[in-house]
Amino acid sequence: MAADFPTDPPAAAPGEDDEQHISPDRLRALSDGVFAIAATLLILEVKPPAADEGVWSGLRHEWPALDAYAVSFLIIGIAWIHHHNLFHQVRKVDRGLLFLNLGMLATISFLPLPAATLGNHLGRGDAPAAAVFYSMSMAAASLWFTLFWHHLCRRPALMHPRARDGARRARARSLLGPVGYAVAALVALLSPVGSLVLSAAIVLYFIVGRRAPATRTRIPAASGE
Repeated sequence: MAADFPTDPPAAAPGEDDEQHISPDRLRALSDGVFAIAATLLILEVKPPAADEGVWSGLRHEWPALDAYAVSFLIIGIAWIHHHNLFHQVRKVDRGLLFLNLGMLATISFLPLPAATLGNHLGRGDAPAAAVFYSMSMAAASLWFTLFWHHLCRRPALMHPRARDGARRARARSLLGPVGYAVAALVALLSPVGSLVLSAAIVLYFIVGRRAPATRTRIPAASGE
């Protein structure tokens, strides 16, 4: 059973730690709100069938937007899950981690734009450019998790003691996202639809191809707990 840890780190003695830290709970609260808004905005680019057209034919015309919505929603959802589980292992947040999180939120909140662009241009002559824009935006959003882990590897004191051993492995695994989406951007030059399929495959890997996020990131209980 996972060990429970206090939300806030114990107060440092005067002179013990000159750098101010904040509770991970405050950072998670802000992040959850941004994730929720970004995921909600995705559906606004999918137009419902007009009153003078058939329902199924109208929805068929929206398939590019629906595909972009589905993949993007799953990407944001997976990012939220990994963000939650990553910060489950963090016991205090320093200035560097705070700014990294703000950068990640900036790219997450940006994702509805490339998703809408891909949905509007998929199947048209400029679809490759839209697919490259989409894939590179996904690569940028996922790269922040590698930067998170790199920062935590350099400052292990920010993590719960029993979570520190896995930080380097997590940093290496996190590279799959930015590298995979960068490959999808190259594929987009030849096949925009193939690029979207590759992005969907990366998402499916994170959903079913690995152990559950809570299992991967659970902090093992100490002997006798």
